[in-house]
Amino acid sequence: MKKIIYFLILLLSIKTYSQSTDDQVCLDCHSDNTLTKKKNGKIISLFVDGKKFALSVHEDISCIGCHTDVDPENLPHPENLAKVNCGNCHDDKVKTVSNDIHHRLKVKNPPTCVSCHSNHEVKKPPLNNTAKVIEYCNKCHTDKILANNYHGKVVEKNNCLACHKKVDVKLTLPSSVHKNLQCADCHNYISNNLANHPKNVKHTQKADCYLCHSQIAKVHRESIHGISLSEGIDEAAMCWDCHGSHNIQKVKSEFSLVSPKNLASTCGKCHDNKDFQKKFDIGIKNPAASYTQSVHGKLLKNGNKDVPTCTSCHDVHNIKNKVQEGSTISPFNIPKLCGQCHKKESEEYTQSIHWIRAKKGFRESPVCSDCHSEHNIDAVNAKNKRDEAKKLQEQTCIVCHQNPMIARRFGHTGENAKLYQDSYHGLAVMRGDKDAAMCIDCHGVHKILPKNFSESSVSKENVKTTCQKCHKDATQVFSESYSHITQNKEAVKIESIVSNIYFWLIFSVIGAMVLHNLLIYLYEVKKKRNKLINDITIPRFTKNEVVQHYLLFISFITLAITGFALKYPNSWWSELLRNIGMTETVRQYIHRGAAIIMIITGLYHIGYLLFTARGRDVLFNLIPKWSDVIEARDNILYYLRINKERPKFDEYDYTEKAEYWALIWGTIVMGVTGLFLWFPTLVGNWAPVWLIKVSELIHFYEAILATLAIVVWHWFFVIFHPHEYPMSLTWIDGKMSLHTYRHHHEKHFRKVVLEWKEYKSGKRELKKVSNSTFLFTSTLEKNGLNPDVIINHEIENDPELKNWLDEKLNIAIN
Repeated sequence: MKKIIYFLILLLSIKTYSQSTDDQVCLDCHSDNTLTKKKNGKIISLFVDGKKFALSVHEDISCIGCHTDVDPENLPHPENLAKVNCGNCHDDKVKTVSNDIHHRLKVKNPPTCVSCHSNHEVKKPPLNNTAKVIEYCNKCHTDKILANNYHGKVVEKNNCLACHKKVDVKLTLPSSVHKNLQCADCHNYISNNLANHPKNVKHTQKADCYLCHSQIAKVHRESIHGISLSEGIDEAAMCWDCHGSHNIQKVKSEFSLVSPKNLASTCGKCHDNKDFQKKFDIGIKNPAASYTQSVHGKLLKNGNKDVPTCTSCHDVHNIKNKVQEGSTISPFNIPKLCGQCHKKESEEYTQSIHWIRAKKGFRESPVCSDCHSEHNIDAVNAKNKRDEAKKLQEQTCIVCHQNPMIARRFGHTGENAKLYQDSYHGLAVMRGDKDAAMCIDCHGVHKILPKNFSESSVSKENVKTTCQKCHKDATQVFSESYSHITQNKEAVKIESIVSNIYFWLIFSVIGAMVLHNLLIYLYEVKKKRNKLINDITIPRFTKNEVVQHYLLFISFITLAITGFALKYPNSWWSELLRNIGMTETVRQYIHRGAAIIMIITGLYHIGYLLFTARGRDVLFNLIPKWSDVIEARDNILYYLRINKERPKFDEYDYTEKAEYWALIWGTIVMGVTGLFLWFPTLVGNWAPVWLIKVSELIHFYEAILATLAIVVWHWFFVIFHPHEYPMSLTWIDGKMSLHTYRHHHEKHFRKVVLEWKEYKSGKRELKKVSNSTFLFTSTLEKNGLNPDVIINHEIENDPELKNWLDEKLNIAIN
């Protein structure tokens, strides 16, 4: 046994000595650090550091263990030796490497064993993946940050597709730019964890585009998308959200999701999504859809490939919001950005007062996007240029220059825009005159400067030339006479004197006219009133009904005035009410007090209709009937001069019935919605969320409807109707002349006559005589008149009435 052990020790000693001797023979030459050779025009060092080799993992392998074609007995060896085949020992690794991403993509000069491990100084690989990356991958991929198994586990496509059977993978991947990649090349996180195939993979772990696109990755990380992803916002855009997943095409391909024609819809998947906008409070709504409607979007749709797209303004990967450092859409960068295409306009703008102020940090000063919008940019079409200039003026120039906050900050009056609108130019433009001067005609489009700048188009030196564009014969004095505000102190004083003179002149002259005509009007009212006293009058309304009408009239007028005063607080009459003491608190109390009066009057009226004989009679006669439709038709035909006879109306004609029921409806609607608005917190405890706002709308529009109905309909029949001039006096005491009553309500008068005659002849019982007939006759008696005498007089002087009555009674009336 001892002999065997000694033999093995001797054999090992001989082998070690032999290896050492062979390696030393090689090092006799290769230890010379000046030893080189020339290959393919390059000088290659043949130096081997024996000490470092002794520390490598191959220290126990002799030189000829790798360089198998070297014969130590036949030295020096040939100059061009065969390439070392690491696969002699590392067959599994070599097979894996030959199928890695570098070789499958046919990368120029793909890495070999020596590229990563070196040749004679091979160290034992680190166990940690990140350390492997630092040791090997970082030799080429200096910006790479994600760890991956060095040789990578190759998962054949067919193996992945056994589970992942989505059609888009099978059909689209072969035609994509990644057709030569294996699943594991991109989905390395999953492939490296196949033993525990993760199901809930984080958004950023689904694929690793950064492995190959390291430079782009660095830019993307600094963008708003990359920063958001680092903060845990998975909705932020990763590579595949824009470029697609398995169907990625070359950027220049028309089928690419980021090609110019498809880019807006790709960006719009997120930025036009309502849920996305709401969750992340995206200020600009539907930017992609707006872009497609803009001049840029329309030109792109028509085939123009030179128009800007999303990436033209926002950059490709380095997308930042307005406030991020280096943002392309920062207000300070906008002129430069737009100037890439609109060079002339940009140069003019950067000489304007707007840019002078903007670059000093005054955000109120507009840049390109403030006037032209960001995405929905309209074309300056030569055909409709004036229309578009008017629109731009109204939506931009006027809005800013009329803003009191901006005016106060920059020391302006804030009235320049208003004074322009009140001038002939402004009024003519608002009326649609396309030749009248707009802002841009005098101040220019982009190079806008104040008049104290010598280059300004409205400076003293240039204003004459500016005016002569329209007024060919304009002089210097004429040109300086027009301005938004009067600059000359003497002119200001004269204008003030003239304004005051005319104010008092208008007040006194028109005031005198009003007083003069009011005197005539009151005289005619008094005259008509005196005539009515001497006429035979019959009751149109009872005293109770007159009082109800007074309360309704007062409360309605009060509600209309105090309600519209709130809706239109800047109107002259609303300001007048404020000046005489109607503050908002006072207005509230008056409005609500009037509302209470109207509601109480309405409730009383309901009781009056239901629980009094007169009320029931009124209600019965106010119920709409088919005959009202016939009478309305015949009345219209009469005034069109188609029918020769005017129809005869009952106690209430169709105009009065329509107005009455409209009043009932309006009172209920205004009362209910008014109470909702008066007590919103109580209503909010049980009502749906939209009820308060809808009640406000109904209250407002119903108020307009009711007010206009009173003015157009009611006041016409009681004031403006020629037959009623200067007004109907019935509303004062409820009385109406017998002549007027017969003119308006002949049908009802005949019913009264018929009922009275039947009652007097014994053909009608007392209880069957209507309330209105008793009211008619009793009023005559109270006035000292005999109803029989009055009725007989009317019959004798009206043959038509007499014949009608004879037919009804079948008796001769003497």
